[in-house]
Amino acid sequence: MPAHQRHQQNAPQQGKDRKISGKAQNIFSGINSDIKALNSSILVISQKIKYLVRNEKILGRNLLVLNKKLKALQDARGGGSVPEDLQKQLSEISSRLSQNAEGIARLESEVENIKQNYAKAESVAEIKYVIDSINPMEFVTLKDVRELVGGQKAQERPQKKKK
Repeated sequence: MPAHQRHQQNAPQQGKDRKISGKAQNIFSGINSDIKALNSSILVISQKIKYLVRNEKILGRNLLVLNKKLKALQDARGGGSVPEDLQKQLSEISSRLSQNAEGIARLESEVENIKQNYAKAESVAEIKYVIDSINPMEFVTLKDVRELVGGQKAQERPQKKKK
């Protein structure tokens, strides 16, 4: 076993022994569910991008085949004009291809936006570790201090009367 793994096994687990309050657990579970939702959204978007890329390739191949057929027809006719129905098909394919290209660009920008604006699981885990190590739920509030000081004064007064 490598030395770095042996050291991790023998080291005490910091933060694991501490108990997390209910509020902190609710916050972390909410963050965890948000991360899972974002991951699934990114998966769906990436699948859509794959389908668009595949469709774009298919349309590109179809366009090449139609261009070859068009050249063959022009050569057979002696360089005459393109038939209207073939021209319609070519314009439809071209418009579909441009729409797919625009859709891919939008989806890519959306994925990039998600990557830039949302925290990654590693970052959230690091923040959770820092919060667990600080354990803000154990800090004393100003109200608690006043109650403690007020309680000590109240205990000291009856002791003075006994003396």
